[in-house]
Amino acid sequence: MIYDDKKFIGEVIKKARKSAKFTQAELAEKIDMSEKNLGNIENGKQFPQINNFFRILEVLNLSVEDFGVNSSKSKNEVRDALIQNIYLLNDTELDIYSNLIKYISKLTYKKSY
Repeated sequence: MIYDDKKFIGEVIKKARKSAKFTQAELAEKIDMSEKNLGNIENGKQFPQINNFFRILEVLNLSVEDFGVNSSKSKNEVRDALIQNIYLLNDTELDIYSNLIKYISKLTYKKSY
């Protein structure tokens, strides 16, 4: 599972930063980011850019698993691909997919009888 909620990601980073005994200014300097930008990430106002995200992971000794990403794949490639696509959807697209899956499930359920 992966969590793409800005607030969740920010909280994980903030907790790890405090555990490492870094101030925002110290961490920001280590990853070559402004303190304001780091503060916005920690407060859930924005996502980190991917390159900054990986710098944060390295400096704070975090892994993607700390953010809910299970790096081990299941044995079902179709399921893995579908789940990955779902995580990339915006809220509108997610509602559409959800309604479509519910509709297909109802059709499948009715057919089985």
